[in-house]
Amino acid sequence: MQIIRTLDELDAKLRECDRAEQLSDDHLREVFATFCMEPPKGLSVDPFSPVYREFQLDLYRTIAGKDYSLANEATIFEVDSNQKRPFPYSTGSSATAGDHLMALGFLLRCMALPPRSRVLELGFGWGNSTLAFAALGHKVTAVDIEPRFCELVRRRAAHEGLGVSIVNADFLWIEDANDTFDAVIFFESFHHSDDHFRLLHALRRVVTPQGRLFFAAEPIQPDFAYPWGLRLDGQSLWSIRKHGWLELGFSDRYFAEALARSGWFGSRQVAGVPSWLNVWEARLRQNTVFRYRADHPGLQTQVGERIEDCIVLRDAPTGAALFGPYVPLPAERYLARICFRAEGLRRGRAVMDVCAEAGKRRLAQRPVEPTPQGEAIAFMELPFAADQDLTDVEVRLFCDKGFSAEIEAVEIRPAPWPATSVGWGEAPTSC
Repeated sequence: MQIIRTLDELDAKLRECDRAEQLSDDHLREVFATFCMEPPKGLSVDPFSPVYREFQLDLYRTIAGKDYSLANEATIFEVDSNQKRPFPYSTGSSATAGDHLMALGFLLRCMALPPRSRVLELGFGWGNSTLAFAALGHKVTAVDIEPRFCELVRRRAAHEGLGVSIVNADFLWIEDANDTFDAVIFFESFHHSDDHFRLLHALRRVVTPQGRLFFAAEPIQPDFAYPWGLRLDGQSLWSIRKHGWLELGFSDRYFAEALARSGWFGSRQVAGVPSWLNVWEARLRQNTVFRYRADHPGLQTQVGERIEDCIVLRDAPTGAALFGPYVPLPAERYLARICFRAEGLRRGRAVMDVCAEAGKRRLAQRPVEPTPQGEAIAFMELPFAADQDLTDVEVRLFCDKGFSAEIEAVEIRPAPWPATSVGWGEAPTSC
């Protein structure tokens, strides 16, 4: 692996790429794998700061040899020939086409959209995903900054008899859009956004209350060298230097926090190998709740009994009044709730906790005091947080002798992001 340290070295390597490209797409990608640049030094410790963003734009300026602008995202190609053989088929590479189709297939499985959903795709490019959504019967609006892509997909959709609304605009078209959508999709496109944090904020206005975002085949990796910034692998350097495209990457940890700070709850759906096939899904944070009714098979009791849709404890002996539901959760900040029947009597003392790994790792704990005379308590709440993905999460209630209550449900929801600023990676005081 050659470590590129000067622009002259980079330009020499790009000439090698040009020669390889004349042979085949596969030869070109073989050369991509032979060079890279080392991660930059001197980054700000706060990846959400203007200083950090400006550092990345300066690095782009150095590699590309020009300031970044949306005009740099132009893709020059001949529409007629690509209508017959669009990317990835135009490469003639089984590997490239296979990777692309695997990524698209995994996205479709993850989305699992109801029929006739309203779908917005941002940065649709060659339109393979766009046409797949339309062929499934969804109502598709597709936005791209490149007019050639718009014309290409318009022709391809017409040839297939598919209805797609095409918009020639940049991502921030959504800031003035009047429609809302059940799903908003970035397929190999989000990493071209020069203000991704602004974009994440703006996306809240174009999804329905239960709508979702999907980020597919995006360079969001657990081992990315820094929170976010320019990717410095061979293919990315070629894209930046030769074409002027913005090629960003993100660490899992940063991306999850960027979603949280902008009002989203994000989770990763793992495809396996290669990891870039993973799909990130995000829901509006205030509308996300995982609710498990007392009759859910994952919720159990040792000292209570199930009566209709409640777990009922009447002068119970000492023991586990509640445990379960043993679910996976992504690294995040949460609020766990035990919900009681409003008209049910609750008295006695207990201890509530949240554990992971089937009870092996306690995340938080609190006492449950007796209810004041004549006062109804609808739920008990316990904040908890994790800096890594969790398995077998359970909410537990251990009661003292004589405890009485009627439990309706357990809820786990993302904690509100703190109104006061917290530093990168710091836990908010509420958790």
